Amino acid sequence: MEIRELKKEDDLKTLVQLSRDFFYEYESYHPYFFKIDKIEVADITGYFARFIGNDDRKAFVAVEGGSIIGYIAVLIQEQASYWMVKKVGHISGLMVQNDHRRKGVGKKLLQAAVEYFKVKGIGQYTLFTSVNNKNGIEFYEKCGLQKLYTTMMGEVE
Repeated sequence: MEIRELKKEDDLKTLVQLSRDFFYEYESYHPYFFKIDKIEVADITGYFARFIGNDDRKAFVAVEGGSIIGYIAVLIQEQASYWMVKKVGHISGLMVQNDHRRKGVGKKLLQAAVEYFKVKGIGQYTLFTSVNNKNGIEFYEKCGLQKLYTTMMGEVE
């Protein structure tokens, strides 16, 4: 298995099913709030295209046997001027095909992201996940991440 940066030559359509799986899995964590309307191929390929050749965002892929089996998308965000930390890394998405989970793929993708942040001089990074994503939270904590804040949700009746 190889971890590498997503390239212009890659067939972005290979990421479509993996991304759909990401969104449908996310939907299962809160079927009303994260309810998927319609995911177009162009939405996914356009999303990943923005990470190619961009200095402040990258997508790394796990490739095995010529097929993409996982990805991580990362970006650098500017913070408001009053914060001491002016730039922070953010993981926009991490997904590994079900049959390749618990084999170290996610950890290697996360390591690629951390290395990218290190090279860019970024000291901290964040990611967002559902409180119901128990396996994801357990994985992130094993990788040394800590809970930072809680987003609350209310319903307007």
